[in-house]
Amino acid sequence: MRCPRCRQDRPPEQFLSTAGRATRSCGVCRERSRLTNRRRRDSLGAEGRRADNLRQKYGLTPAEYDALRAEQDYRCAVCRVHESELKVVAVGRPRADGSPATAAFRLVVDHCHATGRIRGLLCGACNSLIGHARDSPQVMHAAAEYVSRALAASPVTRMALTRLHILDAQEPGRPAQTFQFRGAVTVLIDGYELHLPEGSARTVVSATGVFRLL
Repeated sequence: MRCPRCRQDRPPEQFLSTAGRATRSCGVCRERSRLTNRRRRDSLGAEGRRADNLRQKYGLTPAEYDALRAEQDYRCAVCRVHESELKVVAVGRPRADGSPATAAFRLVVDHCHATGRIRGLLCGACNSLIGHARDSPQVMHAAAEYVSRALAASPVTRMALTRLHILDAQEPGRPAQTFQFRGAVTVLIDGYELHLPEGSARTVVSATGVFRLL
């Protein structure tokens, strides 16, 4: 078989991906492209890779992403949880050269899979919710009615959410870790007992970041 990129005759197995799917170009060309793209991204740095991801996936610049965040008051467009309360999840695999991976997003870009149009910024949970519902308003309405019927049949009194924000004493500029509980809790952190009333929010500075519920 002839590869349309390098115009070389290659054996048929060269036109299969690692997953066994047929490809237009040969394995030699695909590997060359992968290495070229890797070198290009390595030269960008963490912030450059972040900008590259936004541009390639969504056609956004970092400034446009930040404008969306401000427009939404830095909250998820669905559940309205503030981004400071969202856990940061590392993006991508650890880099072999030890350089930082692409910066993680607290609010992810949500887009219509049919049109590609950007709809807004969501927390990971709400983004997964819409994805699992296959972007179908009918499915999400049906799910909401289902949960509402169950609550009406067996009402549950939910305790208010209590939040603990822990700032790193070793890295003052690092975003706080946020932990959520239902109702009042007492925690032991750095040898001190801290009581958090139901519905309260407390911020503490800790040398270890380790706590235990009492």
